[in-house]
Amino acid sequence: MKIQWLGTAAAEGWPAVFCRCEACRKAAELGGKNIRTRAGAIVDDVLLIDLNPDLYAQKLNLGLDLCLIQDVIVTHNHGDHLTPLYAEFRNPAYYGKKLPVLPVFGPSDIMDGLLPYKEYLELHIVDTGDEFDTTMHHVTTLPAVHSAKLGKFYLIERDGRSFLYMHDTGFTCNEALEMLRERVKRPIDLVSMDCTYGPNPLPPGYTSHMGFVENIRMKERLLRDGVADGHTRFVSNHFSHNGHMLHEEMCRYMAPYGIEIAFDGMIAEI
Repeated sequence: MKIQWLGTAAAEGWPAVFCRCEACRKAAELGGKNIRTRAGAIVDDVLLIDLNPDLYAQKLNLGLDLCLIQDVIVTHNHGDHLTPLYAEFRNPAYYGKKLPVLPVFGPSDIMDGLLPYKEYLELHIVDTGDEFDTTMHHVTTLPAVHSAKLGKFYLIERDGRSFLYMHDTGFTCNEALEMLRERVKRPIDLVSMDCTYGPNPLPPGYTSHMGFVENIRMKERLLRDGVADGHTRFVSNHFSHNGHMLHEEMCRYMAPYGIEIAFDGMIAEI
């Protein structure tokens, strides 16, 4: 199984849209892995996770062939993860030919934005606990703890390999963790964890995202539950510029905990 992180930033991007903070200025100056577009991923070149607003730029920057996409799964209805305009570009008027109808899976509250394009899409509502098959993958739907109340994240499996994409959710996603403990028969190969807050502490009572502390605890929890083991790769992803650390600083911070830092275009083979 091949996983590619297309974008690794939180909603504002990094450098952020309207920002001159030191972290944004340094990122712009250094470039490379410090430039982060909005979060999304692709599995085996055919399964797209989220229709983020930077998808076209990611296509250009990473040399993606989005004609290979056969299925889309969407985590939630926030604008940095769902841009319905991309569905408009399945319209044959743009190409002079009809494209295959594209299956899109996600929670019910993403559908209103996609309904105007239902002629080009095959819309599938999925709820907590649902399992479904895409063209090449088996997917389990898990409940996120996020300000998008119907938000989900997904366990994706193919040919005995597995990938857990935990975005956007907080550490208190206990229902999902219990579901994983009960359902996962073989330790997961790769876990990508929300890390919006980076080294910063979460605000009191805040549950919508995680940071480094929560990622370390999440790794410990998944290992303790037997959902992961020593072979599992753990990756932090979905960073806000408010965390201030640039890529190499984050790598040094998390290396003692055996957690990798995602960057735009990063590829993992499992």
